[in-house]
Amino acid sequence: MSYLLYLGVVLFSVTQSASTKLFHKGGGSQLAFNAMKALSAFVLMLVVSLFRFNFHLPTLLFGMAYGVLLCVSMYAGYEALRRGPMALTSMLVSFSVLVPFLWGVTVRKEALALHQYIAVALLLSALLATNLDKLKIRGDARTSYGAWLLFVGLTFVANGACSVLQSEHQHYFQGQYQEELTLYAVGLCALVYTALLFAKEPVRKTWRTKGKWSAVLSGASNALVGFLTVLLASSENASVLFPVISAGTALGVLLCGRFLFHERLKPNHYAALLLGVTAVILLKLPV
Repeated sequence: MSYLLYLGVVLFSVTQSASTKLFHKGGGSQLAFNAMKALSAFVLMLVVSLFRFNFHLPTLLFGMAYGVLLCVSMYAGYEALRRGPMALTSMLVSFSVLVPFLWGVTVRKEALALHQYIAVALLLSALLATNLDKLKIRGDARTSYGAWLLFVGLTFVANGACSVLQSEHQHYFQGQYQEELTLYAVGLCALVYTALLFAKEPVRKTWRTKGKWSAVLSGASNALVGFLTVLLASSENASVLFPVISAGTALGVLLCGRFLFHERLKPNHYAALLLGVTAVILLKLPV
């Protein structure tokens, strides 16, 4: 069962990335995209939790914290990409997988075998290799390096902390309130970004935004990634769960770019694929 959940997380993560790229190709408003994405994620989770909803105050508090971090991640991630080189920004942010890994090993004392530590090193190498051919690209000369680094750091911390919160919630309430946690988080995001959208853009302009279906698909995929990850967190150690998801997603995005967007893979991409597959295999080998 866990393998199907892992596969679902990777597939929906790749779908989220692909639909986001399709939206931006149309040149739509970033604020409209975030609002429609958050709102569609909320509607989906509302349907999923409709007949199983149980109010639980600690889960509400976890969900609100998770939602705040999601809002920060969405905003800071966009600002980081806008101000600096895409490849370097994406690579640095992807290293946020270290946060739940280190949390699991140091705080939760999760036992790992030598081959799993090697797997994490291979994963980091794969993430580096993915963007190796683009690291020479520089950002806009007018961009403040300090501001870019600040937004990269905010995205890194927010993403890592989201993973820790998902894991910690299931540590305390194993197998319980999983729909509610995701519902609260995406609900807060929907509230924040919808309010910002109405405050800054006319409704008519939003309605005419091209590629709305891409934003809706991205939001639905985002909600499912969060929900399935929480399901996995009830039975998997954080030090294994999040590296496996990160490796699987990186491989999936590379393959999606090759077959859906017809992007040519370079030698470093093939190296990343090999390193990533090896990392996943080693991580899932028994301790």
